Amino acid sequence: MQSKTILFGRPIMAPVLIPVEHKATPKCIDAPFMVNGVCHRVTAMSFGSPHGAVFVDNVDIADVPTLGFSLGTHPLFPKGASIVFIQVLDKENIKVRLWQKGEGETAFAPEAACVAGTTTMMLQKTLKKEINVFMGGKSVRVEWDRGDGEVTLSGLF
Repeated sequence: MQSKTILFGRPIMAPVLIPVEHKATPKCIDAPFMVNGVCHRVTAMSFGSPHGAVFVDNVDIADVPTLGFSLGTHPLFPKGASIVFIQVLDKENIKVRLWQKGEGETAFAPEAACVAGTTTMMLQKTLKKEINVFMGGKSVRVEWDRGDGEVTLSGLF
């Protein structure tokens, strides 16, 4: 298997284009979503399909099927969304699980890896412009050029 590099372009952050019902700020970044009386901080983003990104302490024990469904079908996502669960391992590495809209938990999706990596960098969980994403047995690298906003995914996938 050969390594690939894909240019995903700029992340879509405008709520109307994702779509996400969010009017408090110009973008839905680390916004509160209430599910069963518990507040979850969600960042909404798209590279073509709607995603929500949520940070968790440990992705291995996160209830991805239940919480992913609850967030992915939340009224704030009027057309639904895939949800990425992100665990920050250190300043260069994250571990991710995905609840894919219409499919349930899915091992890997390139767009979800880009959402997870870009969200981690955007929220300054790392100060680097690239991050390793471990997802579904794969290791890929997401690079976000903060100057032009372009996101690139590299690795075996």
